[in-house]
Amino acid sequence: MRYRKDMPLVLNGVSFEINPKEKIGVVGRTGSGKSSLILSLIRLVELDTSSSEESKIEIDGIDISKIGLRYARTAMTLIPQDPFLL
Repeated sequence: MRYRKDMPLVLNGVSFEINPKEKIGVVGRTGSGKSSLILSLIRLVELDTSSSEESKIEIDGIDISKIGLRYARTAMTLIPQDPFLL
């Protein structure tokens, strides 16, 4: 994934599996790619398909670039990283 055509890749070689019904958290240092990963999952930023390597995100064996945005976004929950106190 890259933010613009003239920019370097920000997510490169990322691969992981999450088991069914498993809840995960994404943690890491500033600049480690947490927000970029989430933006890719909910397709606010599309993957760069111009590279020679295969670029795709699959959920339950389905390439998310092939399904509608509304359907893809209703299947995930996002908790923002901005801390607040009620």
